[in-house]
Amino acid sequence: MRRILGLTVLGLGLLAPTAVTLCAQDHPPVHEWKDSENDAWHRYLKERHIKDHEWDHATKREKTNYWKWRDSHPDPH
Repeated sequence: MRRILGLTVLGLGLLAPTAVTLCAQDHPPVHEWKDSENDAWHRYLKERHIKDHEWDHATKREKTNYWKWRDSHPDPH
């Protein structure tokens, strides 16, 4: 019985760091609109052949799609 308990505790101890790492990766990036996003927003619209308009007039779907695009198109450094 002690052997099983010891193996269980050891197994949980080895799995805990993996579980913490996986949980940390599940959180999507936080998106916050800043004035510096304007250039990227207009570049996104142009690449998608979408009529140019301001962020404030974008639909929820456009904003969601923009953030997905933005995550894969970081600013050049």
